[in-house]
Amino acid sequence: MDILRPKTFPLSEETILWFEFLLKPNLLTKHLTKVSPDPSATELITQFLSIAPENQNQNELNSPEADSMNKNEGLKYSKKQLALKILALKIAAFMRWDLDVLEKELPLQRQVQLLSDLCSVTAGKAVNLPLSLVHECPIIGPEGSKHSLNFALTLYHRWVLRAQVIRGSAAKSMKPFNVVTGVPDTSPYTMRDDSFINSLEPFTNISIDFLSQVIADPEPFRILTYDSFVALDAHVEGVQQRFDTAVVISKEELKAQIHYDLCLLYLYVQKYELAKQNILLSKENYELLKIEYSKKSSQTFLYCSVDEEQLYGYMLACGVTGEPIGLLQRLNESVFNHYSDIVAILKEDNIAREIPMTQRKILELNVEGFVSMGSPESHTNDQRELELAVVALNAIRHVLDGDDILGSNIAFQKYKPQQIKLLELMLQYGDDQYDDFSLSDRELLKRYFIQTIGVMSNANGIESVLKTYQKIISYQEYEDLKKQKSKDDVQFSGIGVQADWTVCESKMLRLDVGTYERQLITCTHASGVRKMLVKLAGTNPTKPLWSINPSWSIPLSMKQLLVSLQRGFLQDFAYILVGKSRELAAKKDYSAAIALLTCLKSETTRPELANNPLVLKLGKMAAWEGLLIQIQQVLDEWPKKPTDQVQFIRNCKQCLNASTSNDVAPRAKILEHCAAILLNLNDWNSLLTPDKRYPALELSAAIAQAYLDIEKSKGQKKTNREAWDLILQMFINQQGSRRHPSENSMLLQQFFCKLRDPVVISIVLSLLSKLHNILKDETNLDLNAEYMFLWPTNVNNPAIYNLKILDETLNNLLHQSLKYYPNNIPWIKLKGDFEFANGNFEVAMRYYVTALVSGSEFCTIHLQRPLIDDFIVRRMIKCSSNLGCFMQAAILCQFLDETDYGLAFKSVSEKTSSFSDAMDSYYSCIWDPTLLEFIVNWHFKKGEHKRRLQAITYLGQLELNANNNEEIKREAAAARKTRFLRSLARQYML
Repeated sequence: MDILRPKTFPLSEETILWFEFLLKPNLLTKHLTKVSPDPSATELITQFLSIAPENQNQNELNSPEADSMNKNEGLKYSKKQLALKILALKIAAFMRWDLDVLEKELPLQRQVQLLSDLCSVTAGKAVNLPLSLVHECPIIGPEGSKHSLNFALTLYHRWVLRAQVIRGSAAKSMKPFNVVTGVPDTSPYTMRDDSFINSLEPFTNISIDFLSQVIADPEPFRILTYDSFVALDAHVEGVQQRFDTAVVISKEELKAQIHYDLCLLYLYVQKYELAKQNILLSKENYELLKIEYSKKSSQTFLYCSVDEEQLYGYMLACGVTGEPIGLLQRLNESVFNHYSDIVAILKEDNIAREIPMTQRKILELNVEGFVSMGSPESHTNDQRELELAVVALNAIRHVLDGDDILGSNIAFQKYKPQQIKLLELMLQYGDDQYDDFSLSDRELLKRYFIQTIGVMSNANGIESVLKTYQKIISYQEYEDLKKQKSKDDVQFSGIGVQADWTVCESKMLRLDVGTYERQLITCTHASGVRKMLVKLAGTNPTKPLWSINPSWSIPLSMKQLLVSLQRGFLQDFAYILVGKSRELAAKKDYSAAIALLTCLKSETTRPELANNPLVLKLGKMAAWEGLLIQIQQVLDEWPKKPTDQVQFIRNCKQCLNASTSNDVAPRAKILEHCAAILLNLNDWNSLLTPDKRYPALELSAAIAQAYLDIEKSKGQKKTNREAWDLILQMFINQQGSRRHPSENSMLLQQFFCKLRDPVVISIVLSLLSKLHNILKDETNLDLNAEYMFLWPTNVNNPAIYNLKILDETLNNLLHQSLKYYPNNIPWIKLKGDFEFANGNFEVAMRYYVTALVSGSEFCTIHLQRPLIDDFIVRRMIKCSSNLGCFMQAAILCQFLDETDYGLAFKSVSEKTSSFSDAMDSYYSCIWDPTLLEFIVNWHFKKGEHKRRLQAITYLGQLELNANNNEEIKREAAAARKTRFLRSLARQYML
C-alpha cells in the first residue's frame, strides 16, 4: 500500500448527494425545509442543470436510451434530463420564484436554462430563448397549460428587464485588472454573458408590452407552486404535471412586482417620469397587498419579492417622498399653470393654514399684476373675479390669524367700486366652510363682518347679500345693527370735549421733567442739549444732569477734570457732549460726533472762562478727543484719505509732541492712533524720536526706521534689530502661563489692527513670518514673505516663546489686511503658506489658486514668473496629494521648471475615492506627451479600454506633436495651464 497516497474521508451522514434526489424525489422536500441545507437550494439547481444540458447531441438521441425518452414529441428530453429539470423547477418554486436570489446566486447561463426549461415544461414543447422579435406566444403542446405558460412568460419578461439593469450596475462596479499580478478580479458577468444580455436589448419593448398586457388582463393570474411539478418515477410511465394546482394571486400583488421591475428599467434608461409613475403604482399596490396579507394566517407573499426599504429608496430616487403634496407646493404649481384651482387651494389653507401669509400676499399682488396686463388666457370678467376672490380669501385668513389689519377697510377702500361684490365673496366663502371652522374662528369672523358692515354705506347691496348668506351673520343681526346706528349720537360736554385736560401742577412738573430728560438723551445737536439743560436746571439739585443716562461714558482723565470743576452748566454740558460724541462715533456717525466736540471746544474759549486753567485744559482735551475720532474715521473709511491731509498730519504731530511737554498730555490711546495714522500716511521722519513710555510709539519708530533702511540699502541685505527686539518680547511666555499673552503683547496686537498702508503691513508680516519660521524650525513648512532679509536668522532660547500666540497674531493681521487689499498677491500666497504650515491643505489650496487667478487677471493672461514658481507649485502638489486629488497633483508636476516624472507617475498610479479628482476630465489639461503616454499604458494594464482610447485621442492632437516648434509648444502649454487653473478655481473658489 502506498503510504503517501492521500486518504479519503467519509462524508457526513447529513450530506445528501445530488443523485439521491433523482432516485428518491421525496427527499427533496425534507432537505429544503432544513435551516441550512447542504447543498443549498441554488447549488442543487446548478448541479441539476449542469448534469442535464440544454441540448442533446444526435448520437445520444439515437442511442438505446432513446426508448426511455419522454413520449411527448414536444419535449425531446431523455427521461433523466426531464427528471433533473423538474427537480430544478421544484426548487425554484420552493424559493417562490424570487429573481433577486436567483440572479444573485446562479450564473447567467443557468438562469437562462432554468427559464427556458420552465417555458418548455409549461408549454409542453421545446421553447428556445430569447423569443423571436415577432412577438408570438409559443404553441402549447398536449401536456402544456395556457395559464402556466403565461406565468412562465411573465417571469421570463421580468427577467429580461432586470438583467439589463443588473448588467449595467455590475459594469459600473466591476474592478479592473490587478496592476501587480495582471490577473483580473472575479466578476458575476463574463464577456460572453455581456454579449448575450446586449442581444436582449431589442426585446425590451416586447417585454414591456407583454407585462403591460398581463397587468391589464382581467383573467386571474396563477403562479406555479412546489406541488405543481411532479418528479418522475423510474417505475411509472407518462407522469403528468399538476398545473391545475397553481394558486391564484391578487392583481395587487402582481402589479406591485411588475411596476417595481418597470421602475428599475426606466431609471436605468433615464426615463425618470415613467419611473416615477411606476414606482407610485408599485407603492399603491404594495400598501393594498400588506392589508390583504394582514388578514391571512401567513404573512409571506406568494409571489411579490419587493423589499419595502428598497421601494422607499427608489421613491426618493424618483423624487417622491410618499407624503401628500403640501398646499404650498400646490400653490406654486397653480401659479405656474395660470392660477388654476387657486380658489380651492386658498379655501383649504384657510382651514389648514399651512401657507405663510407673506406668500399669500405676494400671490395677491401677482394676481393683480396678471389682471392688469390683460392676459389673453381668460376673459376680463373672470380675471377681475379671480382677483377679488384672492383678496376675499386672504382677508378671511387675516381675520382667522387674529391679524385684523383689514378692520380699517383697507381692502374695501382699495376696491371701493366692487366692495359689495367683495363682501359677497367673503360671506360666500365663509358660509361654504362654516362647518369646518372652530367656534373661535366663527366668532372672529362674526365680529369682523359686524365691524365691516357697520361702516359701509350701501344698505341695499348689503341687504341683498345678507339675505343670501346667513350662516356667519344672520339678516336679523343686521337689522339690529341698523337700529343701533340710527340712534342719536351721545352728546358729551364739559371735560369730555376738552382737547387738553388740566392736571395738577405737581404731576405736570414730573411729566415735563421726564419729557425733557428723554429729549436730552435722544438729541444729537449741541444746541438741543443746551436748551434741555436750561429747562432742566434746578429740577434735581441732589444729582448732576449728566448722570441721568448711565450709557454716557467719558475717558477717566477727562472725568476727573470735570468733577473738579464747579457744579453747573459747563460740567453737565461738557460731560454730555463727550459722552454723546463717543456714542455717535461707535455708530460711525463721525461728522456729528466731531461737531459736538468742536462745539465744546468753542464753549471753553468764552471770555468769562478764559482765566480758568481747568477750562483751558478741558478745551485741549476736547481737541484731542476730536482728533481721535477723525483718525478713527480715516481708518474706518480707508483707503479714502482725509479732506485736508496736510492739516490733519500737522495735528497728529502736535499731539505726539504734546506727550513730552509739561502741558496737557493726550492719553495713550490717542497717541497710539496718531502714530498708526502717521505710519499709514508714510510720514516716517516724525516718528523717529518716540516717547519710550509707550510701546506702540517705539514700535512705530522701529517700523519707520526699517522702511528707511530698505530705501537706503537699495537691495543690499541689512539686518534691523529694533523692531525685531520689540516684537520678540510680545511672545515670551508669562510665568505660570504658556497660553495667555502679556499686557504689552495685547497692546501691540491692538496696534496692528490700525495698520492700513501696504508697505507697513508687509514689513510687519515679514517680521512675524521670519519669527514663525525660526520657532517652527521645519524647513518644509517655512513661510515666504517680502522683506524677510531685514530680520535676524535666529533667536536665543526659542523655547520661551509662544508659537500659538504668534500664529494667532499673524493670522489676524493677514485676515484684516486682505479685507482692505484682497488682490495683494504676496499676502495671498503668505496666507496659503500659513494654512499649509498648519495642515489645512484645502484652505491653503484655495489661497494658492486665488493668488494665481488674481495675478493672471482672472485667467486672461498666461502664468509666468514671479507669479508662479517651483516653491508654490510643489506646495500645491503636496496639498492635492493630501486631499486625495492625485490627478491634479500629476498635472501640477508639469508646471515645474523641470517636469518631475517620478512624482507625476506615482500620482497617476495612486488610487483615490475623491469625486473631485475625475481622471479623464483632466486629460485636456496635459501638454506633456510623456505623461499622456504613461497614462495610456497605465489604462491598458488596468483594462480600462474606454479611458485608454480617450487618452490616445488627446495624445494625437496636432499641437502636442514633438516636432512642433517651441512657440507652438508654449502656446499649447499656456492654453492647458489656463484651462486647468479655471478648473481649480471652480473647485476651490466657488
